Amino acid sequence: MKDFSNLTFDKVTIVMTSMSRWDGEFSSASWSLAKTFAQTQKVIYVDYPFTFLDYLKERKKPSVKARKSALIWGNNSIKQLSQFSPKLYALSPPLMLPINWLPQGSLYNFFSNWNDRRLAKSISKALKELHEEAFIYFNSFNPLYLTKLPNSFKPNAFVYQSRDNIRALEPYLRKHGARKEIEAVQSADLSLVTSRMLQKDLEALSGKKVAYFPNAADFELFKSAYELELNVPKDLKNIPKPIIGYTGNICHRLDYDLIKTVCEANPDKSMVMVGPRNHQGHTDINLDEIPNLYFTGPKKIEQLPQYLAHFQLLILPFLCNEVTKSIYPLKINEYLASGKPIVATPFSEDIQLFHPLISLEKSPQDFNKAIEMELTTNTEEKAKSRYTEASKNTWKGRVKLFWELLMD
Repeated sequence: MKDFSNLTFDKVTIVMTSMSRWDGEFSSASWSLAKTFAQTQKVIYVDYPFTFLDYLKERKKPSVKARKSALIWGNNSIKQLSQFSPKLYALSPPLMLPINWLPQGSLYNFFSNWNDRRLAKSISKALKELHEEAFIYFNSFNPLYLTKLPNSFKPNAFVYQSRDNIRALEPYLRKHGARKEIEAVQSADLSLVTSRMLQKDLEALSGKKVAYFPNAADFELFKSAYELELNVPKDLKNIPKPIIGYTGNICHRLDYDLIKTVCEANPDKSMVMVGPRNHQGHTDINLDEIPNLYFTGPKKIEQLPQYLAHFQLLILPFLCNEVTKSIYPLKINEYLASGKPIVATPFSEDIQLFHPLISLEKSPQDFNKAIEMELTTNTEEKAKSRYTEASKNTWKGRVKLFWELLMD
């Protein structure tokens, strides 16, 4: 590994790429980490690139219109996000070639390298505009871009982070991402993973040491659900209590049979799901026909404590499969910070570490029993224990760990 002893932490710029955008419809761990780094140093958060095809399909969306000059001409591509931190910037790179449809081989590699050089050039231009030379390139789970750096792109350190088992994800990402992620781990000065299972897998596949770097929470934000009397959100006012709550992406990870069974077994309770609905193609159940199941749509992360404060119990109804067994869920520490009781499926080694603070049950029958038990036996002492556990898993703590791992 390189010698980083000459780096002054609060002076070096962090350039972070991921598979999300700063103004996306739900929060991401990469974005939360970027905001935390920006409390002490400059951070350039690079939007997940739009391809020419993406632009044609989405050009009428307000978020795309706002980026038009950057996407088409490369102008006004860097934007200061002073509402979060005066040291935080968002970069909208120019349009990329849509190449994921290509088979593995020399043609894909040629155009992938072209995209990488184009992205690296836009980052270098942003660094020059901000008068920055020393920087760390932090690829926070974007295995389709800059997994092997162009010769002209020379950060002081290259860090790669994996968040999901690509080999078990949907074909779009798996097709090229599985191979390129191994390339990233082998090229990086430091490789990080968010779960124990990923650590074992990537070390075996890459032959390199990989560090455990679990997700965390914005404790200062989410503790308000425990400490303060927050107003009831308008879309919860007419929903009968008690409320079983879920926050996050409503997607391929969820066990919809379990959700349906929980709703049917608890007609006296409401289930509220806060987040974007991306379940199409992942279940044949018509969720809108379940009378005590409600959807609020996506909310900004700053709004989530207000919802958690008015839920009586929180759930993580994930499937137990190859995808979820390598997940350390971002929301577990957000949930814990609220002090509310939690019931989850035992989908990963990482979630199991939170037992007995949370209940872990796989079968619908046992899951329902756990819901009733957690609701009837909840105490202020238990709530405080959950809150205290969340206080140990903060993004500030993860930033401290990041520097320790880089300097080790």
